[in-house]
Amino acid sequence: MKLRFKQPLILLILSVVIALLANTISSNRIPFVGNWPSVSGSDTIVIPPSAEEGDPAFISLDEAATKFQSRNTLFIDAREPEDYEFGHIKGAINLPYDYLEDYWDDIIKDISPDREIVVYCSGSECESSLFLGRELSETGYNHVYIFYGGWREWERSGLPAVMGN
Repeated sequence: MKLRFKQPLILLILSVVIALLANTISSNRIPFVGNWPSVSGSDTIVIPPSAEEGDPAFISLDEAATKFQSRNTLFIDAREPEDYEFGHIKGAINLPYDYLEDYWDDIIKDISPDREIVVYCSGSECESSLFLGRELSETGYNHVYIFYGGWREWERSGLPAVMGN
């Protein structure tokens, strides 16, 4: 009877130890304790007055933070390169809407149309994210979301960011 309980217990302990070791040496390590600020109460979705039926879905700060945590979502900053360099969401790439033709071929060619994409700009006074989101959807990107709260809301919430000059 004792053996029936010892073997599964030993296997469980061994599995946990191996999993912890594998996580420790992995380049895609999962932190044991996340350093995520609380963003609860930020589930308000801001939609610009120029939004039209058929536009990509607008998401709240909570939804954007959740998509960021999944690490499978690409964040695209639609602001000017200077604004992007000053500060942006960690891991985001810059595809400035005002210079779309200059950047499009170099950036978009490597992004799968099935990749989940969140587009943002400065915040509610900026519509570049809306226009870039439309452009991406119209050219065949299937999972585009617009975080209209943008950089200001993200930064104010203390979420992961890269700060420049």
